[in-house]
Amino acid sequence: MNSSTSSSKKVALYTILLAVVILGSATWLVNAFTDNTEKNAGDVFGIQRIRSVINSLDYIANTETPSVIVFGSSLIKDGFSPRYYDEALKSQHNIDITSFNLGLGNMKPSYQLLLAKRIKEAHQRSGKKVDLAIIEFNPFLTTKKRENFRPFMTEQVSAVLMSPEEIHNLAFEDTERYARMLSIRYLRNGVSAEAITGGIRFLVGAAQDQAPSIGNFTKDHLQNLSERRTIQKQLRDFITQEHPLTKKSHVWNPVTQGGLIDMMDLSSKAKSAAIALSNNMRYPKTLALDAQGRIECCDIIDLEFSEPLFKDFQNIIKEFKAFSNHVEVILMPSNRTIIPTNKEALERQKALLGRLEKEEQITVRNYQDHPAFAPSMFYDATHLAMDTGRITFSQLLAQNTVETLKKD
Repeated sequence: MNSSTSSSKKVALYTILLAVVILGSATWLVNAFTDNTEKNAGDVFGIQRIRSVINSLDYIANTETPSVIVFGSSLIKDGFSPRYYDEALKSQHNIDITSFNLGLGNMKPSYQLLLAKRIKEAHQRSGKKVDLAIIEFNPFLTTKKRENFRPFMTEQVSAVLMSPEEIHNLAFEDTERYARMLSIRYLRNGVSAEAITGGIRFLVGAAQDQAPSIGNFTKDHLQNLSERRTIQKQLRDFITQEHPLTKKSHVWNPVTQGGLIDMMDLSSKAKSAAIALSNNMRYPKTLALDAQGRIECCDIIDLEFSEPLFKDFQNIIKEFKAFSNHVEVILMPSNRTIIPTNKEALERQKALLGRLEKEEQITVRNYQDHPAFAPSMFYDATHLAMDTGRITFSQLLAQNTVETLKKD
């Protein structure tokens, strides 16, 4: 071997080592940044709860008692309490059940279908069936507008929810995407570069859009926002002191069966703070801004539905039927005083629900306009409040599903 060949090999080796060091350091820095951000600011990249749900599926599937899974969007995450549901069934009907909240935000049916497959696989591994699967149909998750919602999240959510086999199959379809998905899944803990930059662009854009209107905020509105920050800090401090292990309540936790911190978990002072926060968030201008955001992201008033997303939802039902004794569909209560869906949209929704009942042969329970839910039971334009709406809905759902659970 001559000296020039040896020198060339050394240069190549040093170049490779340097690249590994640089890439490794960059990956470490990005992961350190995202980990620290999630620990201190919550689920800012929209993946923390999804990741924690995936890590809990075998635990759920191996539950010894009869089980109920309530599956859906953030309306389920915020609006359903497994423990209030279980307690109502036990105290009123002597039914022992363990229910789980599998509600996640930032989703759409194409993502939820991947999760449904992973839930099915976990139950197939355990050899256990779910006694009842309750699947939320969220109309504004199946609109054409929602189909294109936050495209920068698609790869990161898919990378976390896809099986290793599904990811490896991409190697034969799109090698560049395959490489990105491998990096997101195995090197970046589920957070993609697009999610970081796209999230920043989204926040900056939102701030720029709102900046002109901030000058128009009334003194009362600014006072309301100041009071909210104070109350939020008080409640966070109470929860941290009283429940140090579950303070990140958006992360899926077996202690709460996947639900969020409930009123039953709080001291009297913390309960007062929770009630005060719900009241504060119902400030009219806050509700109006939240409603406008829902209209812009999801077409929540006109509901121009996407047939591909509706087909995805039907396939979710099919996946659940493979490992559940019973499957039902629900629609969560709606805050019609804030977002009054128009008549034509409701007719389109009615037609879709009719298709579901006919084609999938399932029960659909529609709570959108149920008289038990007043506007004061929501904390924003769409989500039920923890101090009122969540408790009422969970107990009502328990009563409405008793007969289904008694069939076994």
